Amino acid sequence: MDNSEIFPRDHIKTLYLGKEGKGFINSEEFGEPLGKIVYTDKLLNVLLSQFEEKGGLVKFNEKVKKVNITEEKVEVQTNKNISYSARVLILATGSRGFEIQKSLGFDIPDSYLGIYTHLYGSETQIDNNFDFDYMFHINPKISKNGPFFFNVGKERVLTGYLGNSGESESEIVDKLDRILKNYPYIQSNMKNLKWDRSNFVTGKISKHPISRFSDDRVLILGEAAGLVTAFFYEGLLSGLVSADAALRTLKPLLEEESKFSLSELKQYDKEIKRILLERYYNNGNACEYVFYDTNASTIKTIWKTYIDLINDNQKLRRQIWEAYRMHNIENYDTSRDKWAGERLFEKLPTLSKLTLSPKFLKALMKF
Repeated sequence: MDNSEIFPRDHIKTLYLGKEGKGFINSEEFGEPLGKIVYTDKLLNVLLSQFEEKGGLVKFNEKVKKVNITEEKVEVQTNKNISYSARVLILATGSRGFEIQKSLGFDIPDSYLGIYTHLYGSETQIDNNFDFDYMFHINPKISKNGPFFFNVGKERVLTGYLGNSGESESEIVDKLDRILKNYPYIQSNMKNLKWDRSNFVTGKISKHPISRFSDDRVLILGEAAGLVTAFFYEGLLSGLVSADAALRTLKPLLEEESKFSLSELKQYDKEIKRILLERYYNNGNACEYVFYDTNASTIKTIWKTYIDLINDNQKLRRQIWEAYRMHNIENYDTSRDKWAGERLFEKLPTLSKLTLSPKFLKALMKF
């Protein structure tokens, strides 16, 4: 965490942006940063190097063609006619390897095209343009599935969004380019920054966990299993949690002559459900239902009211700050999220209360 090449700056301030106002979580109000801004590409390169230093083998430009599983082993055949044998197969393919898990009889999660790119400028210019470190903006005309965001580093800013169902790659590339050039609510942030649309990165992003995560000699981790927070569509935390649960499941089995049967590997499913699904994910599921699963005018009203609530309610700001900093998510307190939902409902305009009360009651039932 002290490596400034990977973690270039403290995460001090989050902006919740609406068309009619701004809400801030400023960690200086409570004494400690929200966390660190991370360059994920650099972090992954370091982790890959560490993996290789400890004896791991990394192969690029090689694609899995077929997987055979027997009582004795797993055999992976590639498009280069090379076979690899193992005692157990772990699928950590993100949202890009669904054909493999389908061939093994697993479900696949819902997935949508996402897009991101980097904006470049001097450190001074970026500091002048951004009075926050991360921005979260909901606009159903951009996406009905997730926020448009800025993630502010040094000399570069990551930005993007999660596309809608059925949108093509060319459509979301064109839309992001238009947003960066013309969207009035962010133009002050774009001053003197450069980008190249030919470098826009698109790819599938998962949502909603599949029904099971293990079978004989197979485990599925992270985004491949749909372990992504539904509201923030953030998968790094869940990927780490599932990797840790897989390690704790496999370690004792590796020390004995295990067959890695489904009955033995089911412990991994139990851990994922205990740590992520039974508590922590309830918040994201309820938020997804409240903020996304409705018509555009209602989303605008709910989002504006939430931003007003952030500005007016210090207790809510503190609880959001604490949630950012929380690492022990298996003891996540969902009662705090219920409380926030109740305060949001109370702050809605009177007419909106009448029309949205069934939605909020259903959202509360998701906890």
